[in-house]
Amino acid sequence: MTVASEAFARVLETSILRLALDDSDKSHFGSLGFIPRRYPAHAVITRQGEEEDRIFVVHSGWGCICTNLVNGERQILDFPLKGEVVASRAFEGEGLESFTAQTELMLFEAPAKAISSGLAHSTSLAAGLLGAVAREKAILSQHLTNLGRRSALVRTAHFLLELGTRLEKADAAKSHVFECPLTQYDLAAALGVTAIHVNRMLRELRQRGYLDFRQGSVHLLNKKGLEHFADFDPGYLRLPGET
Repeated sequence: MTVASEAFARVLETSILRLALDDSDKSHFGSLGFIPRRYPAHAVITRQGEEEDRIFVVHSGWGCICTNLVNGERQILDFPLKGEVVASRAFEGEGLESFTAQTELMLFEAPAKAISSGLAHSTSLAAGLLGAVAREKAILSQHLTNLGRRSALVRTAHFLLELGTRLEKADAAKSHVFECPLTQYDLAAALGVTAIHVNRMLRELRQRGYLDFRQGSVHLLNKKGLEHFADFDPGYLRLPGET
């Protein structure tokens, strides 16, 4: 195995995917075409409306998936984190959203066509990637529910609980505290409110004793109470077959 293949295997085995890979699986990594690539913060990796056929696995850092509107506004759909898979909704043709680096971002990326042919030789990897895609669909469903039916205060609480749980599953956070590089403008674009409204929601959650978000860190002061308040059930963040 090459150094890049070994690093890719470690991500798959130790991140949220937790794949049990044997030597046969690893021997096929070279044919998948995954290469490591580092992007600086705010770099555009894929652009909405442009041809795109790559699949990505996050090694480290925070990504951002968003749709850009003609009036200059954007709707953030998700923030891909360590071990999570990012795939264009159309493996061939114009991309439907942009994928950017929220922070410095280290990715493994490969052409979708190489993945499609290479996965036939590794059922473990194929099952893992399909499970990751299904998990992402569940995450986006919750984000849609946030925007459509949850109050601004509840959706803020639910979203921050989700981020903390995802980071904890990736061994990138502790149970009651996690680093979060998002600004109030980022949260506003994800939650469908203004930055001023986000400020008010964070202040109210702090005053209620639920959480404190300052200087890039989220401290969950009363995690169980916050989960009850937000009706947060982390079951949708489990991969198929995960207990």
